[in-house]
Amino acid sequence: MKEGAARLAEHREVWEGKPVLSRVYGVWFDALLARLPPRARVLEVGAGPGFLSRYARARADGLRWISTDLLETPWNDLVADGLRLPFRDASFDAVVGLDLVHHLARPASFFTEAARVLRPAGRVALIEPWVSPFSYPIYRWLHHEGCTLGLDPWSPFGGEGAEGKDPFRGDAAVLRRLMEVTPEARWRELGFQAPSLLRLNGFAYLLSLGFRRGSLLPAPLAGALMSTDRALGPLARYAAMRALAVWEKA
Repeated sequence: MKEGAARLAEHREVWEGKPVLSRVYGVWFDALLARLPPRARVLEVGAGPGFLSRYARARADGLRWISTDLLETPWNDLVADGLRLPFRDASFDAVVGLDLVHHLARPASFFTEAARVLRPAGRVALIEPWVSPFSYPIYRWLHHEGCTLGLDPWSPFGGEGAEGKDPFRGDAAVLRRLMEVTPEARWRELGFQAPSLLRLNGFAYLLSLGFRRGSLLPAPLAGALMSTDRALGPLARYAAMRALAVWEKA
């Protein structure tokens, strides 16, 4: 656990020393925040380095935000397991996450718990990796996590249970597979309507090199490249690197 917290602290160090990265992520954060009800009580699960909560608290007036993570850190509000949330029924208007579901050993347990703690008409909003024809070779061969196109998204790490799984182990294909193989009836069993999906281009993110040291994206060109990401929105089906998925409580 201490090693995990040190890894999160390292990500925060890179974030602080690389302003272009926060600009790139800000586009995705804005898309998520736009899906939340006004003055919502929000639970963030898997808050990790704390970037989303910091952004939301600085820019979204009226939101009541609780950030949780499996690892104890000084910047998140609470230690909590996303598969066993320590909250009463109907406590929140929204449950959100950044890079969450593709790390979960049992995604069904998360959705069941999210439905339980959500009020009527509540929603789940997640930003996750998205596998497209453009992003697949990047996630498959240039990224530290897996990208397994044929995996079972409800048991993405096979028999490896939640207790024995490395919290940082992930597979970029999970969200896409959830969209591909899950019928509406299954989502209703879990307490939700079928999700909506917004694919997000990430050419600026790619040149920023993410959380690696250094960047190929000069700060003066960041705005232009992010504008290119937006302008090429119609091509996101083929080129997206991220997606925003939103589930309304049934």
